[in-house]
Amino acid sequence: MPNNKWTDESIEDLLKDFPAIKDNRPKEKVYNQLVQKEPVHKRPNRWLPLLVAALAFIAVGLLVSSIINQNGIDSAQNRDSSSDGAEMKTQESLEEQESLPAAEESPNESSDSYSTAQVDGILRTAVYEETIGDQTLMTIGMTQNAFVIPVSFLIPNEEIMKTFEGSMPTSLDLYKEYAEDLDEVALGFDNYHPYVGTLEKTATGIRHLLPQDHQYDLASASIGVYMDTITETFKDVTEISVVNEDGSSAEFSQVGPVEKLVPGVENLAYYAYQTEHGEIYLAPGYNMPFDSVTEAITALGENPNDIYKATIPQEWEFQVSETDKLVQIEFTNNVDLESLDKIEVVRMLESFVLTANTFDKEVVVKGMQQENWNGFDFNEALPIPVAPNLIAWPLQ
Repeated sequence: MPNNKWTDESIEDLLKDFPAIKDNRPKEKVYNQLVQKEPVHKRPNRWLPLLVAALAFIAVGLLVSSIINQNGIDSAQNRDSSSDGAEMKTQESLEEQESLPAAEESPNESSDSYSTAQVDGILRTAVYEETIGDQTLMTIGMTQNAFVIPVSFLIPNEEIMKTFEGSMPTSLDLYKEYAEDLDEVALGFDNYHPYVGTLEKTATGIRHLLPQDHQYDLASASIGVYMDTITETFKDVTEISVVNEDGSSAEFSQVGPVEKLVPGVENLAYYAYQTEHGEIYLAPGYNMPFDSVTEAITALGENPNDIYKATIPQEWEFQVSETDKLVQIEFTNNVDLESLDKIEVVRMLESFVLTANTFDKEVVVKGMQQENWNGFDFNEALPIPVAPNLIAWPLQ
């Protein structure tokens, strides 16, 4: 109101119209509120943990750097102080190597893996009476891709005495004790053992009680694998009975009631078989019997199929003759055994003996330049193995 003129009286009258201001609070309360201080809320320092972490990281880095430098100095000092000693040890090692006789190597040494037994420098792939020594023989039929390969192990008698508390175990005892622990896949075979069901000893051999859900008769191949592996595994028994859990005779599809199995192979040839791991073994052609040992030995010069391989080089010429107890194999190309792969020759000779043994005959080999070679005396019948395909005992 710029045009209005205020007088003292009008101002005084206006002030009188304002309501009276009253404060009914006690004086003490007003005083206390005045002297109280409002708490101060500090803003957190969010950067402080980051700063601490950064400082710690820098400190650790400096410490590690110092340690590395110190180790480098120590290592250099150690290398300097040990160089003379290392040179002396190297010289001693070279002198020791020079003092050792040079190892004999065949000019045609094969890179294939194989199972061997070597006693006093004599190389063998099978088990012989003289190689058993203070050990116990365990045989087992392994399989790969529905083919059966008989293998053998020599278990130290120290372990046998400890495990069986001084008693001599049978093949059944050995199987129950060790079959489950054998890593067949690591050995190059299929995972097949142990057998399902129950194996028990009888007066005439063993009996295999099969559960209803067994799969040994799914096909003719599986039946063959079962029968061949079990007869190769329990070679020391007279017969093997295959029954149901109630004791009744088991029946396999395609064959009907299972007759008692008699361990042992007859009238078969032992061919070379190579596993997927590269190991080479001797395996009988179970489903390929021969009428005579002459036919069986002659068959070893050719591959019967894509799986089994000949043990006699195809370019070699030989003649086979036989009598009631003896079979003679004569090579016409005057074979020099020293010029050949040693393990292949051993495998060939053992295939002769194993094959002839299925006809209950011994073997004489003629036509070799050497009369004695690798423990074989060619003026006499070759020794007969106790079991083929020795593999080092894997459970030591």
